[in-house]
Amino acid sequence: MCEECGIHEYEKPVIAVCGKGGVGKTVFSALLSKVLLEEGLKPLLLVDADPVGGLMSAIGEYAVDTLAGVRDRFISEARRGGKTGAGEAADQLDYFILKALVERQNYSLLAMGHNEEKGCFCPANKLLKNAIDGLIPVFKGVLIDAEAGIEQINRDITGRVTRVIAVVDGSKRSMDTLAMVVNLVGSSHVSVVANRVLTEVVLQLPEGVDLLGSIPENDVLRQFDREGRPLWQLPPENEALTAVRGIAKALVLF
Repeated sequence: MCEECGIHEYEKPVIAVCGKGGVGKTVFSALLSKVLLEEGLKPLLLVDADPVGGLMSAIGEYAVDTLAGVRDRFISEARRGGKTGAGEAADQLDYFILKALVERQNYSLLAMGHNEEKGCFCPANKLLKNAIDGLIPVFKGVLIDAEAGIEQINRDITGRVTRVIAVVDGSKRSMDTLAMVVNLVGSSHVSVVANRVLTEVVLQLPEGVDLLGSIPENDVLRQFDREGRPLWQLPPENEALTAVRGIAKALVLF
């Protein structure tokens, strides 16, 4: 295990997808999750860790509850002077986390959500990390669609992450975000996916960072995204989906 960032090398796959806002991070997460399930990595835990959401709707799901909602209820209870003991509170917290879990036959989903309550009790990122740590043993793999920036790509939620995938579009801002991610977790733990990058553009990647593959511009994918249609319903032969299958193979998960 890396002493500084806590990233593990030889555990079950726990993948965090990050990138600057607008690079197609959530679209890639949705397509990768579909491919991982196709390849038999199930049950799979999908974590929508961006407070503004996106992964849930991208695959056609809806979260009735979120981890932020769990946290807010605990803060409200504390303000009302609740006298719940520490052990009972921990059990209650675990119960609410499980209630926030959307369970399906081959996968489950957990959404971060957006905090409404202010307060320092159990910060949302710490709660997310604890929830992921507790759920990992139940699943064969975990895919985290992280926050648009790099706020969560540190010890907050990546204590058990085995691979960080940074999505870039070739812009300076996306490459700057990649550089910051590499600075936080180390180049040996980071891979890159190029999305909508022109073929003539040569990406200057940090030393030690590997390029898993590129996702081409795709009119059908754009139409699905524009209309809010679940990306899991893309035709099997779709070029973007085919590209993500190649990327999944490059991850050496199977």
